[in-house]
Amino acid sequence: PKVAGRWGNLRRSWSELGLPALGFVEEALERMASAFSKQSMLNLYRSVLKIHRRVLPQDMKMLGDKYARAEFKAHKSAKIGQVKQFAQQWKEYLITLDLQAQKGAFGRDLDASKLEKLSEEQKGQLRQLEEETRGAGSKS
Repeated sequence: PKVAGRWGNLRRSWSELGLPALGFVEEALERMASAFSKQSMLNLYRSVLKIHRRVLPQDMKMLGDKYARAEFKAHKSAKIGQVKQFAQQWKEYLITLDLQAQKGAFGRDLDASKLEKLSEEQKGQLRQLEEETRGAGSKS
């Protein structure tokens, strides 16, 4: 009963200030989730740079670092659902790149079902990436 009374007083205080009841809790949770995801995204980004440094030839490393930086920067303000999907794809990338390094061959074909799901912007980015990788490959 005492706890409920305290919460009731808190709700009244906030509503007297013109704030939605318990809005501060939602804001605090959002800030905590944001801080956690920022730290975990930073750790993921560092892991990507680390594996690039460890397994990729210099020209591929430079291209990979540039691409990763642009992607992580572009997703700084993404919604939590997008961030989860983004993080999952990069974690899969880390695993795939490590396996490919063990085999000594990098790259794979993009299956048609995934290609169909890409937006026009993503398809444009993919074409640009393909051109850059071909350019990097011809410099070797």
